[in-house]
Amino acid sequence: MKNKLTLIVVTFLVIGISVIFIAKTMHLDRGAYFNAIAKFQLTYCLAALAAAFFQTIFQINRLWVLFPKEAKLKWAHTARAFTYGQFLNTFGPNGAGDVLKVVLTRKHEDKQGRQVEASESSAIVFVVDKLADVGSIILLTLIALLQAPIALPEIEWNKHVRLILLGAIVLSLVFYILFFGFRKRSGAIAQWIEGFKVGLQALREPKRFSSALLMGAGNSLSKVIALHILCVALGFSLSYPELVFSILILNLGISVPISPGNLGVYEASLAFALSKFGAPMAESLAIATVHHACQMIEIAVLALLFWLHERWQDWQRESKVQPVTQIGK
Repeated sequence: MKNKLTLIVVTFLVIGISVIFIAKTMHLDRGAYFNAIAKFQLTYCLAALAAAFFQTIFQINRLWVLFPKEAKLKWAHTARAFTYGQFLNTFGPNGAGDVLKVVLTRKHEDKQGRQVEASESSAIVFVVDKLADVGSIILLTLIALLQAPIALPEIEWNKHVRLILLGAIVLSLVFYILFFGFRKRSGAIAQWIEGFKVGLQALREPKRFSSALLMGAGNSLSKVIALHILCVALGFSLSYPELVFSILILNLGISVPISPGNLGVYEASLAFALSKFGAPMAESLAIATVHHACQMIEIAVLALLFWLHERWQDWQRESKVQPVTQIGK
C-alpha cells in the first residue's frame, strides 16, 4: 500500500512539475492549448492511431526475429508477451512490463497446452532488442543528417562529453573487477554467462540482426509518420530531419523512467523539440499529448484483444469438458 501511494505521489509530482515547466518556461497559453486540442479531426487521429499500431507490429517482429531457434517461440506468443508487457509499462510501474515480457517468453504453451521453456537467455534477448532499437534510431538520424541542414537546438555538448566518457570508463572498470572477481566463486554467474552468450547469438548472425535493425527502422518510421500526421492536422509541415530529431529528443527525454507511462515527461520532451523547430508551444504540446494518447490507446486495445481471445479459449475448453462431466454423472 505504501509503495502504491508513493508511486501515485511521484506520478502527480512529475506531471505537475512538467506542467509548471511548460507554462512558465515556455510561455504556455492554456486557452490556446485547449483550442489546439479541439482542432484535431477524427480522421487524423485515426491515421496516427494506425501508425502507432504498425509501430507495435514492427516491435513484435523485431523481438521475434532476435530469439534463437532453440527457443521455438511462436509469433503469437511473442506478440502476447510484448503486448502485455508494454501495457504494464504504459499504465503501471516503469520496468515492470519488461520483467513481465521476460517471464511470458520464458514459458509458453504449445498446441497441446503443455508448458514449454522458451530460453534461459530471454532477458539477454531483450537487451539485444534494445541495442537494435538504438541502432535503428542512429541509422535514421544519420540519414536525416544527410538531408538539408536544419537549425538544431543549441546544446553545449563539450561541457558534458568529457564527464560522460570518464564516468563510462570508471563504471566499466568497476563492473569488470566485480564481475570477473566473483565469477570463479559463483556457479550462478558462470551459468548466466552461458545464457548471455546464447542471447547474443543474433549479434553473431548478420542476417538476423540486420532484420531486427530493419524492423527497428520500421518502428521508428511509424512513430515519425504518426508525428507528421498530427503536425499536418494543425497546419504544420516539418521536414523529415526535423521530425526525426524531434523523435530523437523525445527518446532522450524518456530514456530515464520517472513516472508511469512517462506521463508529463513524454509531452514536455516532444513539445520542447517541436517548439524548437518553429511550432507554437500550445500546438506543440497539443501534438505531443495526442501523439502519446495514440500510443496508450493502441497498446490498450491490443492488450484487450489478447485478453478477450484468451477468455474465449477458456470458454471453449470449459464447454468441451462440461459435456464429458455430465455423461459421467
